Amino acid sequence: MQEKIARLIECEGMIRRCQAELIRLIADLNIDKHAPVDIALALQLSPTNAAYLAEWASHVVKVFPNVVEAMEAGVISEWSAHGLVDPTDGYSEELAQKVVAKTLESAEGRCCQQIRRSVQGRLQRADPAEHARRREKRRRDRTVVLYDLEDGMAALKCEQPVEIAKMMYAKIDRLARKEAKNGRSMDAVRADVLASLVLEEPRSAGSKALIQVTVPITALLGVDERPGQLDTGQLLPAHVVRDLMSHPGTVFHRLLTDPAGQLLEYNPGIYRPKAEVDRFIRTRHRTCVMPCCSHPSRSCDVDHAVAWPEGKTTGTNLGPLDRRHHRYKHATNAKVTITDDGTTTIETRWGQTYTTKPDPVDEPPF
Repeated sequence: MQEKIARLIECEGMIRRCQAELIRLIADLNIDKHAPVDIALALQLSPTNAAYLAEWASHVVKVFPNVVEAMEAGVISEWSAHGLVDPTDGYSEELAQKVVAKTLESAEGRCCQQIRRSVQGRLQRADPAEHARRREKRRRDRTVVLYDLEDGMAALKCEQPVEIAKMMYAKIDRLARKEAKNGRSMDAVRADVLASLVLEEPRSAGSKALIQVTVPITALLGVDERPGQLDTGQLLPAHVVRDLMSHPGTVFHRLLTDPAGQLLEYNPGIYRPKAEVDRFIRTRHRTCVMPCCSHPSRSCDVDHAVAWPEGKTTGTNLGPLDRRHHRYKHATNAKVTITDDGTTTIETRWGQTYTTKPDPVDEPPF
């Protein structure tokens, strides 16, 4: 199995180098408005897809040559290249290049979603005014869309500002967990609860949902416009956070970070020690500690790296694992170690070692 894993990694490296060459070739071929037709014929693509690919490849080669070089070196995949480049659309070229270059420094070992979130966060922190402008434009375009699915089903899509959507989901989830499943999956229960909220207006419709936002005290006081951050990583403009914080019933907790934005201490002052440690772990790690897993820590199991009672219930022995990875760890006897700063190392049954670090709570843009 070790040889097969090693060969799998080797094959992925070859694919990434070929993808980098493909991007360069497409950029070189994109010499006029007719070139996408030639590219479409060669790659068996639709004209629309070929036109997009030609434009994207030319843009990356010209503006972000370091991204192509990272692909050639096997550091990132084409998916991760999209995660680096696509969020910069609409920002100044100079800012985009600085953010991408900084994110590339820690891109190795991270998946596309993690890289994309890092780029988005850096851009939004570097230019909060542009972030607020873009957010307001998207907010004005919010909508509800109904579209058909197969087998007699349909989907109802509702676009809302992230804090509203999170509160909506939190409420649906809380109500669903009080319902008897009666053979339904939890997702099915949530769908039924949402239908009831819209169609039947139950008495519980007035209850409030809770979300967690981390905000610099300077922004809360109006000294600067540094954005706040939801527990899943999305940033909120400072004025939106101040509006949320003005609502009755808001609870404040104190977070201490180092200059790099890493969480040092969580001290709410209102929880018993067990709950305090649990919240510290879920705040330090916004997602499951397994590499490239984006499952939110709020719905993960807080697992002992070294089994209790040998392993203590402390921040250096606890980390969030989603249910699938929790089962994987115990079923395969994977070894997990956690350092003081939350850096987590996983050694698999086949001898592979992977390391992850928690995303900073307040990551500087550069």
